[in-house]
Amino acid sequence: MSSSRTALGTISPSRAVSFIRLELSGWTALEVSWMVFCVAAVLGISLWLKDSAIGIIAAITGIMYTLIAGKGKCSCYLFGIVNTIGYGLVSYHAKLLGETMLNWGYYLPMMFIGLIFWSKRLDEKAEIVKTALTWTGRAITVVLSILGIALYAIVLAKLKDPQPILDSTTTILSITAMVLTVKRCIEQWLLWTIVNATSIILWLNAYLDGYGSIATLLYWCVALANGIIFFIKWRKEIRQ
Repeated sequence: MSSSRTALGTISPSRAVSFIRLELSGWTALEVSWMVFCVAAVLGISLWLKDSAIGIIAAITGIMYTLIAGKGKCSCYLFGIVNTIGYGLVSYHAKLLGETMLNWGYYLPMMFIGLIFWSKRLDEKAEIVKTALTWTGRAITVVLSILGIALYAIVLAKLKDPQPILDSTTTILSITAMVLTVKRCIEQWLLWTIVNATSIILWLNAYLDGYGSIATLLYWCVALANGIIFFIKWRKEIRQ
């Protein structure tokens, strides 16, 4: 456990190798197969439909981030950094201002914070120790999220966002879910499921209007499935 923590704080080749080995350990054949399938499916369809390079990169790194985060490995944040930069560009070109500000102004710094926090809470398998909110914490989370969505939708509408309610929902719930992610709470996957479902509608509308990215749309479909899978997986681990 100590070697995996210190590996993040040094550029020593031996530490780097140790960190990589720990990140690659503990994966089952089914998990690896699912990862390969998700990446291959999104990549193949995106290339076939001739999506942009930045859209494909953002989608692939987003899938890798989600899958590795679900596994509880710190290296997910390395993919997350690339994803937030690329996804922010895709959102900007799609005129989704809420998504753009969310990724560049919030997700990007949170990736570095998450990397630091997770590296300090690892078990003997170099995976994070999962936690859960109390019922009071859940109630507070729900109330604050609803208020945030309503207020931010008003702001986005004044900024001429084409989909202020959907954009606000994905933005506010993403902010909340990211905090829960850093805190290693299982409830993050419930929020991510709502975010993913809403994002599918958001990007489907954008794609049908001619300014969306098919790779991004496919990414959110994969993310929706993964969010449900990881909620079940984390709940099982927490109960054990």
